[in-house]
Amino acid sequence: MCLEPAHFRARYLAAAPVVALLLSACAGSVGSGMVGLPAEEFERAFAAGYDVAAAERCGAAIDAGAVRHALVTDVERRGHPPGIADKAGRTFDKTRSEFTQKLRARPDYCVTEYAVPPERLAQYAKGEFSAAR
Repeated sequence: MCLEPAHFRARYLAAAPVVALLLSACAGSVGSGMVGLPAEEFERAFAAGYDVAAAERCGAAIDAGAVRHALVTDVERRGHPPGIADKAGRTFDKTRSEFTQKLRARPDYCVTEYAVPPERLAQYAKGEFSAAR
């Protein structure tokens, strides 16, 4: 048996939908894996970081620093402020680092799963980042 009066319980029940609505609004406004980074730019940075980590692991000639610089420049060229461009660069760094760590435990990755076309790596080197696939 609950010891609280009914009007206290009713207040909690009335507040629950409001809290749920506020939380869902916060969750929906993010749009990407990094707060404040538009989803499209997050996807480009994530894909580039993932591809570069795989290419480095499998011995492809790719300059990760140059790709990161080109990515940040590309985000700025698209009209985003420097803060957004920096977040895209950090997303690239984090994705590359985490995926590199995961690949260390998979010695057969380059033989069984590596599928980054050389053309895509060449596009990254030239600073061309298409929408995520």
